[in-house]
Amino acid sequence: METEAFNIYLLCIAALAFNLWFLITLIAVRRGQAKKFVNPEDAKAFKGATAEADAPGVERAKAAHRNALENIPIFAILGLLYLTTGGTTSGALAYFVTFTVSRWLHTFLYLGGIQPWRTLAFTIGLLVNIGLSVQLIIAVLG
Repeated sequence: METEAFNIYLLCIAALAFNLWFLITLIAVRRGQAKKFVNPEDAKAFKGATAEADAPGVERAKAAHRNALENIPIFAILGLLYLTTGGTTSGALAYFVTFTVSRWLHTFLYLGGIQPWRTLAFTIGLLVNIGLSVQLIIAVLG
């Protein structure tokens, strides 16, 4: 495994972890601002009201977080497997940086409700995962 390719992977995984932590923090901040909580113990602890559902801003941040959780772990596994099957530094740079940038863009576009750019950012990340999957199939069959 190329050290430089692995270092690119590690930096991108760290950046993606920060993406998830950013969204978790945003959910908490928006809940605190709305003072509406679906859990009675949270409403009591944070001096807010109990509600059937989170506020719209909280729901949007939760949806962005859920989308990230549906895509980032797949990338993390595929990226590591790509490296263990002889992935190159140039390939790692192209795949890993592209995915990481697309996920951060997707987050901000999702939070802002900006279409069609949000779908484009999502699609770019999806294509990276498909590309990594194809690379793995080629490595196994080739």
